[in-house]
Amino acid sequence: MSEPFPDSTEAVTDRPLNIPEYFLLLCLDDEKGKLLLDGPTVGMGIAGAALVELARRGRLEVTRSTVRSIEHPQQVFAADPNPPAWAHSTELEWPLEQVWDIIRAFTRHRDAEQWINRFSRQTLRDAVAASLVKRGIVEEDESTVLWIFHRTRYRERDEHFEHELRDRIRGVLMDGQPADDVTWPLISLMRTTRLLHRLFPDVDKAHIRAAAVTPVGSPATERSMSEALLATENAVAEALTATTGGASALD
Repeated sequence: MSEPFPDSTEAVTDRPLNIPEYFLLLCLDDEKGKLLLDGPTVGMGIAGAALVELARRGRLEVTRSTVRSIEHPQQVFAADPNPPAWAHSTELEWPLEQVWDIIRAFTRHRDAEQWINRFSRQTLRDAVAASLVKRGIVEEDESTVLWIFHRTRYRERDEHFEHELRDRIRGVLMDGQPADDVTWPLISLMRTTRLLHRLFPDVDKAHIRAAAVTPVGSPATERSMSEALLATENAVAEALTATTGGASALD
């Protein structure tokens, strides 16, 4: 069953990209517009990124056993001496709002890994890509191969966002710069999906692991973000083990 992600009605603004958008940009070949990883792995990465972003924004509480929606994020950041800018905002951009609505409407307990498997379908990936297209960051290129197979690729039009992000990540991994609540989860997601060594092949594994597992951000949301990242790691590892029948160690 497909998730109900309709076409975006969000106005085009200069808002910062969210973690699912950043992750998809990193997964795209800059010139050819194709995915650097297999589709299912990218799907799980984007699904995990969506949960992490919603946790970062105080809209989800994630534990080992369940995911709970939060109506009023300002309550989450009430004790934070330096609350983030979105602490008093109830707005979510598309398609994060749809992900949150689906979780909020679900009446039974479901853990983060189950949600990641549910949202890992291509529907969410296409919705995130459509958001980047609307912003003018990538352009959609549709073609037919051998007159039968439909193919969609996304080539970058505005390279500023990815180049700036790569510089920030490189600074964390190679220059000892501090991570933040965007670079930390993205490094973790890239490590989990085996994307990081494709983009940064010369980085020491110890530096990668330290950056991936060290929480950074608001004390009010670090735990939920960590649990969402761990659930993504478990979902990807289980999928890899099921596919290959072997071990799936990260390092």
